[in-house]
Amino acid sequence: MLYLKKIDEKNKGKEALYRQVADSLKTAISESRLPPGSPIPSESALCTHFNVARSVVRQALALLVDDGFILKQAGRASVVAPRMKHRRNLQNSLSLHAQLEREGTPLQTSVIRLEAAAFPAEVAAFYGDINGLLLERVRYIDDEPISYVKTWLPKAFASLSSEDLIDQSLHRQLQERFNRQPQQGRNQIQTVPCDKTLAGYLKVKKSDALLQLQACYYDQHGLPLEWFTAWHRADRVVFDIAVDASLENNIQVKDFQRAIK
Repeated sequence: MLYLKKIDEKNKGKEALYRQVADSLKTAISESRLPPGSPIPSESALCTHFNVARSVVRQALALLVDDGFILKQAGRASVVAPRMKHRRNLQNSLSLHAQLEREGTPLQTSVIRLEAAAFPAEVAAFYGDINGLLLERVRYIDDEPISYVKTWLPKAFASLSSEDLIDQSLHRQLQERFNRQPQQGRNQIQTVPCDKTLAGYLKVKKSDALLQLQACYYDQHGLPLEWFTAWHRADRVVFDIAVDASLENNIQVKDFQRAIK
C-alpha cells in the first residue's frame, strides 16, 4: 500500500493515532490514489501497514464515514464514497464564493500573491492599460483545493492587500470598498490538460484534465472591472448553463468584441 503514507514514529505522540491514520487515507482519496468506488483495505492490512492496534483503525474508519469519505456496506468491504460535485451557474456574474455561500457551503481562500504586474497583451487591450495588479488564489472546500484562480485587476484597486482576501470574496471587497460590482461580461469554458504547477496547487495528477473558465467583466458604469482565468478540478466542480431559445444571442457590452475575439 505505497499510496498510503505511513505514520512517522517521531509524530506518534503529537496527534491522536486514529486521526493520523484517517489523514493518510483522506490524502490518498483526495489525490485519487484511492478513487471513488474502490475498496478500502481490510482492518488487518491497515493495522499492519500503520503498525497500530485494530481499535485505532476502527476509529479512523468511523471518522472517515462521518466525514463522507467512505461508504460502509453490510457484508461487503467499505468503499470510497462518490465525490460530491459543487455546481457553478455561469449565467450570472455571481462569484463562486457568493454562489456557494447561498448554498451554505463555506469557501476557503488562500492568497498566493497580490502584486503590481504588467498585463499580458489581451488583458492590456481589455483595460486599455499596460500595467495593473496580479492576484493568484487557491480556493478550498473542507480544506480540499477545488480551483486555482489568476486574476488581473486595474491599478484603481492597488489599496487591496492579501489579508483582505483570505477566505473572503473579491467581488464583495470591490463593492464595499470601491462601489464597483460586475454587471456584464463573458465566460469562456474549455477542458485543458493539467501542468506541474496546477497539479501542485490542486493536488491532482499531471495527467488529469481541468475545467478552465476564462472571464472578463464590466462594472455597473460600463468600465472594465476584472479579467480572470480559473482552473477547476473536474471531479469537484460542475458548470451549469441555462438554455432559453427565446433569448437573442447578442452580447450587449461596450467594445466587447474588440477585447475578446
